[in-house]
Amino acid sequence: MNSCTGGNLSVANFDYPLLHENEVMRLAGNYGKCMLLNEEYLQKAQRDGYHDGEALCYINMSNISVSIGNYKKGLVFLKKAEMILQNSKNEALKAKLFQEYGQLSKVTGLYNNALKFNSKALYYTRKCSLHDKRSYFLNRVFSNRGDFLYETGRKDSALIYFHRAKSVINTPLVNCLIAKHHLLYTGLIDSTKLYVGRSLELIKKDTIRLDAQKGMVFRVAGDYYKKQGDYAEAQVFYQKALDVFLDTKRAYNIPFIYQSIAEAYKGMGNKEKETEFENKYLDAKAKQSDDQNETVNLLIDKVLSEKENDVEVFKLKLFAGSFLLILVLVIVFTLKYRKMKNKKSQLKEETTILKNQTELLTNETEVLASKVNESFSDLVQLAKRNDSAFLTRFQEVYPDFIEKLLDINEDLSGADLHLCAMIKLNFSSKEIATYMSILHKSAQQKKYRLRKKLNVPSDQDLYVFFQGLDS
Repeated sequence: MNSCTGGNLSVANFDYPLLHENEVMRLAGNYGKCMLLNEEYLQKAQRDGYHDGEALCYINMSNISVSIGNYKKGLVFLKKAEMILQNSKNEALKAKLFQEYGQLSKVTGLYNNALKFNSKALYYTRKCSLHDKRSYFLNRVFSNRGDFLYETGRKDSALIYFHRAKSVINTPLVNCLIAKHHLLYTGLIDSTKLYVGRSLELIKKDTIRLDAQKGMVFRVAGDYYKKQGDYAEAQVFYQKALDVFLDTKRAYNIPFIYQSIAEAYKGMGNKEKETEFENKYLDAKAKQSDDQNETVNLLIDKVLSEKENDVEVFKLKLFAGSFLLILVLVIVFTLKYRKMKNKKSQLKEETTILKNQTELLTNETEVLASKVNESFSDLVQLAKRNDSAFLTRFQEVYPDFIEKLLDINEDLSGADLHLCAMIKLNFSSKEIATYMSILHKSAQQKKYRLRKKLNVPSDQDLYVFFQGLDS
């Protein structure tokens, strides 16, 4: 991990400093400076041939783009990073890449896709040292999974991942997320109070100005006091949160804080203030992106434009070189026409054969891709119908997967393999119960027994375990 990937730049003198500076600026809402920082580091990485560094810059740029709502450009940057990291051995960077893919899927409403990307991020995270988990902020892989699980109705599992995130870095944010979980889902007021208190204590100790985290902590503290009926104290914390979000330009959070303040004033019976903040909520929600976001978009366009210009320059050089080569070849062939006639004819014939073979290979690849997609769709439909042919078809599509399961435990029954196949296809416990016509509790029990048969530790997610079997 600390070896130099290219030139004189490395994880120690490039990745870690950039990650730290980027995090400080990002949490403070300095998106413009954050983009300029990553553009500067990108140029250093490109000059030095440090490809992992280039990928890290693109991942950071994607995060900034998504933060201001520019999802398409966020995806462009992630694809650039993924292409660069194909041959990389930096597990932490791959985990960060798929974590951002998951976050992008979540904000666009693709929650199942978000969980799949998060599973890949978890797979690479488990290969990292604790030092790199902290340095690359991979605690977010766990906290994001908790967030994604909420969206798919698996609230109990979400709490487990919040605590895992806390074990990596004990941040104010993860403590307030645990507090929020107890406030909204378990109803354990004492636990809510405990974690609200811990998060408030932690923000007093911050040394790198985690302003955005402070805003979230104040907001959850306000929710706690509102739940207790102490609307005056809730309003105080909501106002603190609003001040932080305005200072850090967290446009996404501001409308909801206005709404919370309005609800606090409603609880206090102050109709005038309630109306004032309700109007602010409506105005803020309708307001378009501010000047800073437009500036960031221009910076993003600038980076992409520079890359496009680089491509055009390369194309021009390639064209000039090709033209010169063709000119030389024409002269040579003109001078030695008779001597090279037979060889030229043979070359044309070989070129035609190669072209035909290339076209044939392309067609076969397209057919193969189509068959893979059809096979996956067929499997899903067979599973939903609880068709007896499901497992047989699954073994045809994923023969290595079944073999690896039987290597672990050769006594697995057909029913066990059927359940493994459904989990591999990312069916939830609720879906498994529905399609197998059993109770939800029975599906959970079957998964528990399956975990025992496969010796999967209780703290490891079965879905992540099956992802690892394909790696």
